[in-house]
Amino acid sequence: MARHIAVLGAGAIGGTIGAYLTREGSDVTLIDQWAAHVEKIRSSGLKLTDLEKEFTVKPRALHLSDVSSLREQFDIVFLSVKSYDTRWATMLIEPFLKPDGFVLPAQNALNDEAVAGIVGAERTVGCVVTISAGVYEPGHVIRTDPLTAHAFSVGELSGSVTPRAREVADMLKAIGPSEVTTNIRGVRWAKMVTNCMANALSGIMGPQATSLSSDQRRAAGLIRATIGGEVVRVAQKLGIEVEPISGIPARDFADATSGNTVRQLEAKLDAATGERRLSPEQVKHLGAPGRPSLLQDVMKGRRTEVDYLNGYVVARGAELGVPTPMNRTILDLMQKVERREIPPSPEHLNALVQYIPA
Repeated sequence: MARHIAVLGAGAIGGTIGAYLTREGSDVTLIDQWAAHVEKIRSSGLKLTDLEKEFTVKPRALHLSDVSSLREQFDIVFLSVKSYDTRWATMLIEPFLKPDGFVLPAQNALNDEAVAGIVGAERTVGCVVTISAGVYEPGHVIRTDPLTAHAFSVGELSGSVTPRAREVADMLKAIGPSEVTTNIRGVRWAKMVTNCMANALSGIMGPQATSLSSDQRRAAGLIRATIGGEVVRVAQKLGIEVEPISGIPARDFADATSGNTVRQLEAKLDAATGERRLSPEQVKHLGAPGRPSLLQDVMKGRRTEVDYLNGYVVARGAELGVPTPMNRTILDLMQKVERREIPPSPEHLNALVQYIPA
């Protein structure tokens, strides 16, 4: 019997999931709080542009206010809202989740336990997203990563391998290479490292991050490596076995405590991310460059997830006695940008370079 699927939060990631699964013939309902987005999907369908093609699908689309009138329940819910919306969104959808249904938090940050606290651990399955996408106008999702790049890791919070985890991983292969993991927390923290390195730093620099000078690019690379080292050391103190980040072992991040080891890590990161960097021709085809979600939020004047990313690392580091000076400064600067006390600018790199190990 076909699964009844909901995607709660049909923005960049949720819209990408919904578009590809709908194209594959799945029964998908999109639910979102952006009224113009929902109305555009209803009237013209959901358009998705990727590096190979463009297609339009017509899934059912609901406003949040429509949810209360639902009479059916869902087998699978992909939760793709911002981290700060996790609790209320999970509470909203819980009455419409079948007793044997489950929620997959397809989000940034560490929200699995929050979701499990509402719907139950037995109705929560981890889902780590490694695709990249953006939404800049209603009804149009732009996917900015190669279709051959890794897309999703799915895993039970218990670490067991179950038929439902395999089912979802197989389903998500329609979007890109996906697999079941027995270490969803380690994969989640690996994504946390990536997000902490890229998202807030891009938000602080603003759209000009795509046109840095060579010295600024070098400084940004060393700052990212320093951020990543702090995040991994906090995770390890928590007892997390962090999975490789962009193919680089977590120990390389943990060991990045000197100028030499940070430079070595920066070189590895540059080589790894270079494989996903868009060419000018690809940017022209897509109509937009690849931008971290937090930078997209800054450009739209929205609240960001920095408190759930670098902010979480800083808070846990303080509890555990793990120094996080780079993440602390990133957090402070990003909060000032978000409050519009300072504008985003590459000039903020000058305040961060002092925390790169000598």
